[in-house]
Amino acid sequence: MLVPLLAALIAAPASKAFPFPTEVHTLPNGLRLVLVSYDSPGLVAYYTLMRVGSRNEVEKGRSGYAHFFEHMMFRGTKAHPAGEYDATISRLGMSANAFTSEDMTVYHLYGPAKALPTVIEYEADRFQNLDYDEPAFRTEAGAILGEYQKSASIPEQKLEEKMKETAYLRHTYAHTTIGYLQDIERMPSGYQYSREFFRRYYTPDNATVVIAGDFDKAASISMVEKAYGSWKGKLEAERIPAEPRQRQSKHAVVPWDKPTLPRLWITWHAPSSGDLRAAAVQNLLDAYLFGPTSPLYQNYVLGKQLVDSMEPSYNDHRDPYLFGVLLRVKDAKDLRTLERAVLKEVAALAGGRVDAGRMEAVRSNLKYANIMSLDTPDRAAVTLAVNMAQTGEVEFLNKEFAIIEELKPIDLSDFAKRYFLDVNRTTVTLVTAGAAR
Repeated sequence: MLVPLLAALIAAPASKAFPFPTEVHTLPNGLRLVLVSYDSPGLVAYYTLMRVGSRNEVEKGRSGYAHFFEHMMFRGTKAHPAGEYDATISRLGMSANAFTSEDMTVYHLYGPAKALPTVIEYEADRFQNLDYDEPAFRTEAGAILGEYQKSASIPEQKLEEKMKETAYLRHTYAHTTIGYLQDIERMPSGYQYSREFFRRYYTPDNATVVIAGDFDKAASISMVEKAYGSWKGKLEAERIPAEPRQRQSKHAVVPWDKPTLPRLWITWHAPSSGDLRAAAVQNLLDAYLFGPTSPLYQNYVLGKQLVDSMEPSYNDHRDPYLFGVLLRVKDAKDLRTLERAVLKEVAALAGGRVDAGRMEAVRSNLKYANIMSLDTPDRAAVTLAVNMAQTGEVEFLNKEFAIIEELKPIDLSDFAKRYFLDVNRTTVTLVTAGAAR
């Protein structure tokens, strides 16, 4: 797919982070259809973005329902039961899956373009007519408990739980996407609530369909209008509680009862992606502070080799989220040394020390990595869908990268000065029993 990608780059304006032509159509019921012109003979990607995630799980005791529907949507309808749906998708040579995050649930199919009429028919049916009874609900809820128990053996899962519940007091980002354990354990009794959650959030005006690849534009528009035109309902989103300003640093420890490397996760509360300039700064800072060319990485991962891995942990979010870094450390005795090293680096940044040459190199690498990730219509579709989830704008990624292009060193230091404060910081470590801290 490199040839069509290069062709798109040549044809697109230099500032375009998403170089493929897009066309947006909105149905009378509010559903948006985004068509992405991508030269991929015989291949098509079909994505449905629902702007609902664990962020929307406001009611106490009801976490995990956005993720639940990622599973439940494959239960089928009266017209196309689960077994038939799976068999048809497989017969057509399509791959189908879904994923959930704090801000979105995304359903995706990818494969032969000739399957598109059937895909449109089947997808429109399941989003309008999902059918499941209480026994099926209980079965799936039990499967989610099994998924939680399996993931609980992964240190990062428990670390994320502790970070979120420590950093957040009111906002629903306080729980992970899969939800609180006690809520998952109670989920089998929540059948009626699940129907209400689906009615509230699975509405046409909360949905965007993205088609990328080889398709006939006029025919696709006509098929989508016919298949989805009868979808009714209006989004009834619950109000998300605002997180109060953090006024003192927070620390927490996750004890681990099995042999593993210690972890150190340092974060600061930071603005949402609705503030495009702040989002652009954070995306650049993410790699500048903690990426492979950063002094921290060079010194402690490659040089002294005290750190096994260093992972920047920023992602765009609809509401104010956390900017930071997760380190997997080789020896617990070095945790304090590494914490001090991170804080020293951000303090220097806040004090105005910015390597303009490395900043430019990081900026160029971000642009290159973004473009090279768009090497198939599937990758183009997922990139567009995920970025649209932030503000609903098709042009979100292009606008964000346009701002990244114009950032100056002072923008990085000013951001650090404003947000990388001790009172705004949350630090969580994971250590085995008896390890030094």
